[in-house]
Amino acid sequence: MGERSNTPSISVVGDRCCGCGACAAVCPVSCLAMEPDAIGFVHPSCGSGCIGCGKCAKACPVLTVGNRDEAASVDWAKARDNELRERSSSGAVFGLLAICILDKGGVVYGAAFTNGCREVQHVRIDRKNDLNLIMRSKYVQSSIGADIYQEVAHDLRGGLCVLFSGTACEIAAMRNYFRLKNVSSANVLLVEVVCHGTPAPGLWKIWIGYISSEIGDTVYATNFRDKITGWSNYSVRYGNPDDSGKLVNHEEDWYMKAFLSNASLRTSCLSCPSKRCCGSDITLGDFWGIEKHNPVLFDDLGVSAVICNTEKGKSALCEISDSLEMGDSSFEQVVSGNPSVVHSVDPYFKRNDFLNDIANGMTIQLLMAKWTFNESFTQRVRGKLSGLKHHLLDGNHR
Repeated sequence: MGERSNTPSISVVGDRCCGCGACAAVCPVSCLAMEPDAIGFVHPSCGSGCIGCGKCAKACPVLTVGNRDEAASVDWAKARDNELRERSSSGAVFGLLAICILDKGGVVYGAAFTNGCREVQHVRIDRKNDLNLIMRSKYVQSSIGADIYQEVAHDLRGGLCVLFSGTACEIAAMRNYFRLKNVSSANVLLVEVVCHGTPAPGLWKIWIGYISSEIGDTVYATNFRDKITGWSNYSVRYGNPDDSGKLVNHEEDWYMKAFLSNASLRTSCLSCPSKRCCGSDITLGDFWGIEKHNPVLFDDLGVSAVICNTEKGKSALCEISDSLEMGDSSFEQVVSGNPSVVHSVDPYFKRNDFLNDIANGMTIQLLMAKWTFNESFTQRVRGKLSGLKHHLLDGNHR
């Protein structure tokens, strides 16, 4: 009898693919691989040997969506340690949660720059000295290899405490993987990072190459959220770990303008299926607008919005409460300043043209000349009206 041939169930996902890699990780015959497209976004590619088990579709957070997340508590929070806050994107809650897990002899997984700052990948951290690698926001899509899924499962089966951090789709993918692999999630803390969207890895590679040529040295470290100009008016720092590097206000940095204009984002980010249904224990984000609700708290070093979705999440927050200044808030207050908690973004009006230019090999210099991302008055008004519409629809959206 000849080899059985099937089409993997994941093939129907198409452009809705979020690139999490769970399908390839869960495949029992390893017939799936995550391959980059012309702008660096990875998608499942099928080789021979599919047995038609359907596990790939069951692992996919786009095709298998979880139950709605319920907010058990909502707080504002900031670390009492100002130095830790300065090294963090917002209020340093993630750093304190990670330190707590490491102090128990556990491990932490998160996104880190690799390959000389050319790529972002999820890595495993078991020492506090390495924690800085996975702190702060990375505005590039992170690659999660099958080995990371396997390591998380191995750590949990070995009785270790684990913190896994990621975007909503990555958390949902890990949840699905646990279920399909019969891995107990009792000892894992799933920390979701509020996501605006994931920019193209291919654009980042050519951009960081351009920046290296601009400063006359290889860039080995990037801080997208340098607070030397404040938390609310943050800057991007490019350079080496031991020097000051190149500092650019985020509103002037071309790469950031492409990101914040929603031009460089993955297609799946425009209709994210995982927001508020990924199964995270804690959702962390910037508490933008905190000065409107509680002006005394605003010192421009950063305040986190902390949404505990489970009792496990509440317990984890309680464990670090002595290291925090924190207080009650509401879901509505968080979303009013950070709508990405619940809403996908609207695409840049010529996004497809922009991405095609990247795919066709246009140089950064030509891209910058053609695409300035300086919004017209009409576009700004349209954006404000869209934001108002989302705000009015927030209501009971939990």
